[in-house]
Amino acid sequence: MKTKRISQLALVVLLLLSSSLFSLSQADQDGYKTETVAEGLPASWAMTFLPNSDILLTQRAGALRVVRDGELIDADIAEVPGIHYAGQGGLLDVMLDQNFSENNKIYLSYSHGKKSSNTARLVSAALVATENSYKLEDFKVLFEAKPSRKTSHHYAARIAQLDDGSLLFAVGDGYNYREDAQTLDNHFGKIIRINTDGTVPQDNPFIGTEGAAPEIYSLGHRNQQGLTVVKGVIYEHEHGPKGGDEVNIIEPGKNYGWPIATFGIDYNGATITPYTEYEGMQSPLVNWTPSIAPSSLTEHNGFLYVSSLAERSIRKLDISGEAIKDQGKVFSKISERLRDIVSGPDGHLYVLTDGNEAKIIKIVEDKQNEL
Repeated sequence: MKTKRISQLALVVLLLLSSSLFSLSQADQDGYKTETVAEGLPASWAMTFLPNSDILLTQRAGALRVVRDGELIDADIAEVPGIHYAGQGGLLDVMLDQNFSENNKIYLSYSHGKKSSNTARLVSAALVATENSYKLEDFKVLFEAKPSRKTSHHYAARIAQLDDGSLLFAVGDGYNYREDAQTLDNHFGKIIRINTDGTVPQDNPFIGTEGAAPEIYSLGHRNQQGLTVVKGVIYEHEHGPKGGDEVNIIEPGKNYGWPIATFGIDYNGATITPYTEYEGMQSPLVNWTPSIAPSSLTEHNGFLYVSSLAERSIRKLDISGEAIKDQGKVFSKISERLRDIVSGPDGHLYVLTDGNEAKIIKIVEDKQNEL
């Protein structure tokens, strides 16, 4: 009887070892592993790395925070004044100036005002080190979208910087103002371009056009959640309505169609337009229907990576040829609503999850089996 029990125990141990080895083998075959860097990050929206590997983190309620060595530093860097924290609004994007090591300048975007009258703002400030954290100095409003709106949705608010130093700022259509995305006398549904001091570059495409807002760089957008510049090329993605999420290459003065041309329909099932393409307007280079709700965009090892909310996924885009090719979902072990994705200074991808218990996840790839 004793021998039989020992044999049974040995069999159980063998099965457990086999299961563990199988799991390890599967993980190896996936070509990557994930590590939780920090957690318990309520309502966080965007992150960026400082040269010392500290992470700047925006929280929509208005706080700019620091994650250091996996810990959220208790003290806020700043409570940004005048935040309109409602709906999709709040403190949103954060970006370092391309000459940050010399000027310590950062850029922040947020919704400003009150429910009955609010707008998207782009500001700059100097990030100054303190004993344990940082503080902001020389706070300056660079741009404020006009006119104001009565909605708290579709701010877009992503920031990027061109090689010449000028800034790009995505302004959404305000949800109830979609027709204004096609007119030049306002900032709804536009990507704007300004200098780092807030002035308007004199080579913007609509300088001299009667009635046009001079900051406009492109038009016909809905809710742009991804914006990045790779080797001088501007890549952008935006939410469609029900369907019609899209990826575009942005060129000055071009019209990207919303709401005249879209692959999406309204949330109640109504037709927005009979057109999926329209003469004189740019068709999307990638179209996601049904919607994946793309939330951010980063370049990593020569590819673009897109985080998503509704699909709870990361997608990989090949930009090496004339066309952008969606290579589908990668890193399938991550299945959460994802708010932001960045390429870290250590050569790994980092994602920020969505919600009141957000966390930062590091993706460690097998370089011999790189995805």
